[in-house]
Amino acid sequence: MYTAGLRSWFDEKVQEVLAGQVITHPNIADSSSRMRPLVLAGRVAEASAANEIFHKERVVAGGVTQHTTARSTHGWVFADTAYMVPPSQAILGNWEFAFEDLKGFHRILAQPDGLMRHVFNASVPKEESYVDIDLWIDGTAWGRANGWWMAGVVDTLEVIPQASWDRELVALYEKTCARLIECQDEGIWRATIDDSYSLLDTSATVMIGYAMAKGAQLGLGGEKAEQASFAALEAVMRHHFDWKNAILRNQQYGPMIVNVPSPNPRYHDHGNAYGQGFLAALYAINAEGVRVRDLEVQSLHKN
Repeated sequence: MYTAGLRSWFDEKVQEVLAGQVITHPNIADSSSRMRPLVLAGRVAEASAANEIFHKERVVAGGVTQHTTARSTHGWVFADTAYMVPPSQAILGNWEFAFEDLKGFHRILAQPDGLMRHVFNASVPKEESYVDIDLWIDGTAWGRANGWWMAGVVDTLEVIPQASWDRELVALYEKTCARLIECQDEGIWRATIDDSYSLLDTSATVMIGYAMAKGAQLGLGGEKAEQASFAALEAVMRHHFDWKNAILRNQQYGPMIVNVPSPNPRYHDHGNAYGQGFLAALYAINAEGVRVRDLEVQSLHKN
């Protein structure tokens, strides 16, 4: 909402967040993502108070933030957390924390080619695993997993001076970005990125496209990334957008906690929140001339 210029709606949602508890369980990672918009809205005191609670109650798995505190997901590392946690930590001034979490998620979840997988169970030592299913809750190169991580990187780096960027993290971003461009098919990415038989996924497409568009403006990914982001926007707006109801169609429905061969058996949803917000931001950057540096989004502290 902020990037797309929907400020009145953005302010309305900020008030909704402040009407309740900011950090909640078991969705501690998801709820921590609320701190970044609080800072953007100038509610620094509230964001800082929430951050104290987050760090006190945060659980670590595999050296990174565990996605939930639910007992049923003990040790589970989700790619989603790469977007929920690091950007908020970066804007609050915890740059090294944000860098280490993002690099840690890549270390745990990335395939050798850089594509991101979804959920790994870091509570099970690999030498004690009988079959991979007790380690990889979902070991596919999941579309939205790549979107979460890529968007988490650019929203983190956006608030940090380039001279202070973590060069290892930048190299990991470039590796994953290049592989994603290779897998793009007529502007679209699929539910399983490297499986041409899996369903197309417009939510993954706009998330990855957003990350590449913002990344290109920050000096990441190069001209190919900028072209890929525009191709993503053009494909979804031409072929997968309900103009009457402003609905992005053919988004993958819900989380993908499966471990089966392709074609992926998930089904599509229309208008869910995964893609709608990222589409608005992607459109703003690629079609409305928004320059992310002109927004002057900066960290609260300069290391």
